[in-house]
Amino acid sequence: MLIPFDDPQPSWLLVRSKPKQESALVQALSGRDIIAYCPKVLEPRRHARAPQGPVPLFPSYVFAYFAPMEKFTAVRYCPGAAGIVRFGLELGGVEEAFITDLRRREGERGYLVIGEARRAPAKGSRVRIVEGPFQGIEGIVTHYLPAKDRVRLLLNMIGGVRRIEVDARHTRSA
Repeated sequence: MLIPFDDPQPSWLLVRSKPKQESALVQALSGRDIIAYCPKVLEPRRHARAPQGPVPLFPSYVFAYFAPMEKFTAVRYCPGAAGIVRFGLELGGVEEAFITDLRRREGERGYLVIGEARRAPAKGSRVRIVEGPFQGIEGIVTHYLPAKDRVRLLLNMIGGVRRIEVDARHTRSA
């Protein structure tokens, strides 16, 4: 939703933060009597140096509730802020219902929990392809490509052994 720059009514606007400064920006905005919200989500760690605990759902973005006409400068030059999201002369905002729904989903935890994380298929494990042109065929995992979320498989087919690469979401353990 787009909000005119000269709108006197407060609304939830999107503020871009400096990298890894979402929490600092929320605190700085609160110190300026501006309601700020940074929804967080609990993610599984992908590697040893990944952050533990809840991380921002929208990295480098914070929602702030203010009237653009009155507090634009206070938000724009707040420590940790990189700017207010703009589309030409209008500001990027979200509906009140969106923020309410996110907060409702957080509950008492203070962060969102997204369903059980899917584990990466282990090398040498047997999987069944559940979607696509090879649906129903079983294969052995030779390599998992985390950046692409794809799996390389060895399939025993009529013409011999074939190597293919499929989307990891289209496989299940056999």
